[in-house]
This record gives sequence, structure tokens and C-alpha cells, in this order.
Amino acid sequence: MKKAICILLCLLIALSVTPASAHAAQSDLPSQAYISGFVGRAQQYSLSCESRSAVDVAAYWGYSISETEFFNGLPSSDDPNLGFVGNVNDPWGYIPPASYGVHAEPIARLLRSYGLDARAEQGLSWPDLQTEIAAGRPVIVWVIGSVWAGTPRYYTTQAGDSVLVANNQHTMTLIGYDQNSVQLVDALTGYTITHSIQNFMASWGVLNNMAVLTQGPPQAEPETPPPSSEQPSPQTYTVQAGDTLNRIATRLGFTWVDLAAWNKITYPYTLFPGQVLALQPSQPEAGPQPSADTYTVQRGDHLMKIARALELNWQDIAALNDLAAPYLILPGQVLRLPASQTAAPPPDEPIEVPEFYTADRSESLFALAHYYGLDWLQVAALNNINFPFMLAPGQTVTLQH
Repeated sequence: MKKAICILLCLLIALSVTPASAHAAQSDLPSQAYISGFVGRAQQYSLSCESRSAVDVAAYWGYSISETEFFNGLPSSDDPNLGFVGNVNDPWGYIPPASYGVHAEPIARLLRSYGLDARAEQGLSWPDLQTEIAAGRPVIVWVIGSVWAGTPRYYTTQAGDSVLVANNQHTMTLIGYDQNSVQLVDALTGYTITHSIQNFMASWGVLNNMAVLTQGPPQAEPETPPPSSEQPSPQTYTVQAGDTLNRIATRLGFTWVDLAAWNKITYPYTLFPGQVLALQPSQPEAGPQPSADTYTVQRGDHLMKIARALELNWQDIAALNDLAAPYLILPGQVLRLPASQTAAPPPDEPIEVPEFYTADRSESLFALAHYYGLDWLQVAALNNINFPFMLAPGQTVTLQH
């Protein structure tokens, strides 16, 4: 009897201590954090949100993988915990055995096959996510639709396993938070959206707080330093087969973002064996210094921010510098600026909206409506376009009543 009482007392003590340590860990987390430099793109297929989120995260770590290539690497299964369920071009919103998508484990497994350090998790907490974002590690999360409420359901696979699923399951990438909200990159559009923490947690909880955590490539053992500290640091590096920006940068003690900027490498950050990379910023050449007709990109800059500060039209800057969507610019990049006499038309001058528009490639309805200053929901309703709101090559849509 005494032995049982002692065991019970030990359990009570353990339970009373654990929450205190957990609260202490939470208090060490910053009240807000944001991962800059993450680029999202719109998914190409109706049910490819998981693949889109995965390749965007891989690109953040310096891996160049196409959405189609990644999707083709997923196994097929009637169990989303084992592989992709259904046809990627089928309508969205259903649960197995109808076309559905895939859960975290197959995504993490395929990312690892590319050399990325990735793992699937369920039952995570809000502090777990805060820890990842504060450390600069984006997280793929499974939510319901556009962070909607949802109802968990159980589906029995052909093997007799009971699997938790939900209608309208969708993936986004968590890249930031503050005291009241989260910042998510929506795989549907590639845009960054903001939601309250309360709504996010309710939507994320439907599929048991499922996520894929990444830490870039597995860290290699530190290399033995050269025998003499007098030897100068190398100025260049020749790319080898299997190299990625992040792998090279980690090995040499840089950040992959700086390495990309020094070599003017932009999304999707493709490297080729034999390519020679500079390992330091280029020195300014002697001669004329940059004039008011140029601008050197600073950390945290984006095209719209620069255009507003200089009272220029961002589209003119993009055209002058051959920048295309998603208009990615890197620290240290020198942009040419439109001459004052060729400044853009006044910002309130409307863009002429055609009556019809024909897509010449796979395009996002969101991006098209944004370009012409239209309400994408009205355009979708006018043309009976449903999720994932993508236009197929050759598809014609009406933009005016």
C-alpha cells in the first residue's frame, strides 16, 4: 500500500513540474517572427497543393524541384498516409475513396529523397510552430480550405485501416506570426495571407495539427581547417554534381541567400555542374559611380516598396530590368530606374480592361483579376470557374458584363 502511495505521489509531482517547464520554454519564444525570402507560387493542378507547398519549401532551402516532378514522385494509394489518393486533376473538396490528396508522411519522405532534412508530425502545439518560425524554418501545415472550420471524418482503407480525413483539406506554409495572427503562403495562389491565431488553430486542428517540418539538408560534419591559417580564403567555388545553394553555403559558412545574391541567381535557384560561383560580393568597378538612375536593393526590399519610395511605377521598373513574376529581387542587385521624363502615368490612371481574355498558358485567376483591378470572386462567378481557380491554356474568360 505504501509503495502504491509513493508511486502516486511521484506521478503527481511529475505532472506539477512539467507544465512549469513548458511555460518557461514558451516564455523564451519571441512574440513575433517572420521568415523573409520565402517565395510562393500557385499550384498547377486542382489537387496538387501538397506538392506545391513542398517544392516552395525546398526552393527556400536551395533545392530546385518542379511541381510536376515532385508530384510524379509520390506513390499512389487509397490511404493518404501512404500516398496520393485519386486523380490530381479531379475536383477538390471530397474525401477518400474519391480523389483527395495526400498527408504529411509521403511528402516528408519524398523531400528526404532529394536530400532535405524533413519529417512529418501530428499533434503539434502552437509553441512548436513558434519555435520553427523563430528559427527560420517554414512549416507546411494541413488546414481546411482557406483556413475554414471543418469536421474530421474517418475513412476505412482497403487494408482495413481507419484514417482521419476531412473535406476541403488543403496545405499552406506558415512563415510568420505575431501576438494575434499568423502569416501563411497559400498553395492555391502563392500569395501570403494573414489569419487570426484562433481561426488558424481551429482549422489546423481538424486533421490533428499535421505538419511537415524541415531543417534544410542534413548537416555535414565540420571539415578539418587548413593546416595554416595564413592561407587566403577561396574566392570561387566550382559546382559539383548533387550540389545545391544551401549545401554549398552551409559547407563554406555562408547563407544561401547571400550566395544567390553574389551570383545573381534567382528562383528556382538552379545550379549546373562546372558552374563557377563567387564566394564574396563583387567589388565596385572603378569609374562612374551609380547615379540617380539606379538603385541598389537592400534587405527587406520588394519591387512595390522601392517604387513607392521613389514615386515610380513598379511595372516600369520591372520592364526596364527584365523582371517577370514573381518579381524576385536580391540584396545587392542594382536596378535601373526609369528616367524622370518617361515616368509612369499617374497611379490613378486605370488599366484598360478588355471584354475577353484568353490565357496562353496555365494562369491563376487571382493574378489576372489583380492585374486588371477586378474582384476575382466576381470574375469567377461570371465565368462559372470553381476551385482551384486556374485558367487552362487557350481558355477564354469574360472580364466585363
